[in-house]
Amino acid sequence: MTAQSEGGFALSDAAVAQLVETIRERYNIPALVVLAMESARFTLIEVQGTRVAGTENPVTLNDFFHIGSCGKSVLAVIAGKLIEEGKLRWDERLLDRLPEYRDLANPAYADVTLEDLFLCRGGIAAYTSGEEVLPDISPRSVDPRLDFVRFLLSKPPASQRDKDGRFQHLYSNASYTVAAAMIERAAEAPWEELVGQTLSRELGFAVHIGWPNTLNAQYQPWGHGAGDASKPLRIYGPDDPYALSILIAPAGDLSMKPLDYAKYVQMHLHGLRGHDGYLKSETLRYIHNGHKGFSVGVGNGKYQGRQVSQFDGSAGTFYCHSIIVPDADYAYVVLANAGHPDAVKGIYELSAKLMQRRFGSRPWWRVWG
Repeated sequence: MTAQSEGGFALSDAAVAQLVETIRERYNIPALVVLAMESARFTLIEVQGTRVAGTENPVTLNDFFHIGSCGKSVLAVIAGKLIEEGKLRWDERLLDRLPEYRDLANPAYADVTLEDLFLCRGGIAAYTSGEEVLPDISPRSVDPRLDFVRFLLSKPPASQRDKDGRFQHLYSNASYTVAAAMIERAAEAPWEELVGQTLSRELGFAVHIGWPNTLNAQYQPWGHGAGDASKPLRIYGPDDPYALSILIAPAGDLSMKPLDYAKYVQMHLHGLRGHDGYLKSETLRYIHNGHKGFSVGVGNGKYQGRQVSQFDGSAGTFYCHSIIVPDADYAYVVLANAGHPDAVKGIYELSAKLMQRRFGSRPWWRVWG
């Protein structure tokens, strides 16, 4: 089943359609959406599958997909805008922006900067496995995330310092909560409002905080994770107790429509090719390539000598995969309503085929670890 005609687009490719169908069936992915683009136009749109496994309820381009940690790049864009406006700096120290925590914070955090937090080099505990126990925050708390920040800063660092005296990289959702606290203070607005202002009001993209099916159980995709011997997929309905905590929401509890998300990635491609837009080109280039391997919420590497950016996101129930190759004026995104290990394997097999079709037959892998 293929649907490529919504929103005025009819950009099909029979070989890609067959590939997507094969990947969906082989790796047990209920729905897959693939969009490829240049900086000025879309070159491919492929939509296949169902909103819920085992149903005939087809997914559409108007549906929302959870983008997970791709939301970290959104937080970087918000920070970049504030920095361009002179309200914040990448090298601003955490405890200078949140001075009320200086006395309670572990002294090891005294030199941690906003950039360190985005690079996951601030010594902040990970909270990425889903198994860590979050602290009990009073239901009467005025700002639960700030209470979480207070808790994090009172603890010893979760990573060691390297030979240069900086904390070693430790991929951390909680690090982005701390970064968001600095951004909220600089903008004088909560993260939720900043997301709406940036993505919706200023860029014109639809965005939802949380799972898509909390918007509408019948007309939105449901997430799917690994099942058991009796049922290969676990289906996450809107009333399922599994959800991302508000405490780590800035690390990636966002859902977007495929076309809007692709346009968001296209905005990055356009800027990386030297064009100013919502952000200056130099700001986007710093976000993507200011640091080797893992930069400001974005991974980077090389493919056949070309600079490549990547941001992926999943909370285990959806998966969002994004690749940008600026000097080839090429990018693509893959969105799925499944995040189990086989689904991820299938998405990377599909990604490899897309890269091979565009650039040749060399193998493809994640550009950062």
